[in-house]
Amino acid sequence: MPVEFIADRDAWDAFVDESPSGLLFHKWDFLTITKQHTGYMFLPCGIYKGEELLAVCPLFCRRTNGVTVVLSPPPMQAVIPYLGVVMGRDYAAAKQSKKESMLQGVADGLEEVLRDLAPNYLSMTFVPGFHDIRRFIWDGYRTGVNYSYTIDLAPSIETLWGNVNAKLRTSLRRFEKEGYHLEEGDGLTLFYETVRRRFSRPDMNIPMINRDYFEDIFRAYPDHAHVYHLYDRAGDLKGVGTTLEYRRYILWVGGPKIDGTSANEYLQWCLIRNAKEKGFLEFENTGANNPNLNVHKAKYNPDLAIFFEVSRKDGVGRIAEWAYSNIANRPLIKKRFVPYVR
Repeated sequence: MPVEFIADRDAWDAFVDESPSGLLFHKWDFLTITKQHTGYMFLPCGIYKGEELLAVCPLFCRRTNGVTVVLSPPPMQAVIPYLGVVMGRDYAAAKQSKKESMLQGVADGLEEVLRDLAPNYLSMTFVPGFHDIRRFIWDGYRTGVNYSYTIDLAPSIETLWGNVNAKLRTSLRRFEKEGYHLEEGDGLTLFYETVRRRFSRPDMNIPMINRDYFEDIFRAYPDHAHVYHLYDRAGDLKGVGTTLEYRRYILWVGGPKIDGTSANEYLQWCLIRNAKEKGFLEFENTGANNPNLNVHKAKYNPDLAIFFEVSRKDGVGRIAEWAYSNIANRPLIKKRFVPYVR
């Protein structure tokens, strides 16, 4: 059988650790915590060729009112931007003919799982770098393109500083002169309060989930999940953000402006320096799909990373999607029924 559900946490994590494309989002505890807080069933799919494990793919499934939904990641895009397939460690170095053979095996394995699940709606969003989605296109999936910003940290800090927009450098110098400084936090209270205010509005497209989720993630990954506070000289909080520091340095969930200042600009520069000092090769500011935010994010001269989403739905899935978009997603309905951060 080319597909099996993996029950061994250590075997799953070892595969993710060995794969160049495996991220903290793919780790077993991250996925099981997500399962607990979303109410989706977690399906840890392992795709094999004979005895060789070619890839793993975490799927999340929910059946409600006769509708089956399968997602990777589940509907928490503000928390998990992408998930999908993790190819084995040999994939990146393989010749193209070998890569295509491996991808064929993965596509066949996923199709076997999906035949059994029979989802009315399916969506998978792959990590940046997983670009060969031709098999999904040929099989009739709809495709979408998403973007994120990354900064190559190989150059010197002086070069990175020189790459920053000139007006932004002037602003950053001012914050430094005024005594703004970064500290790593030892708890999530300050972060949570700022983010709760940002995401608790019913007009937000993607609801966040409650504080326990973040606490569970930080408890599970104390070496990789961090929260940082930006203070002014007087010790007043001026910015807050979280990072995931595993394989790449990801600016994960950030807080909104505090007191209407642009101190978050200095917060991001401090995090870039922090990532460089820790020896990371890449800094990612997740998400480059919001024109308003992009104006700010592009000032650090990042590269634009592409990642793909594939989806398909039947008639029931289309009705469910329409109902969510036109009824459940209305602000007054969401305010009453959707569990925002609390």
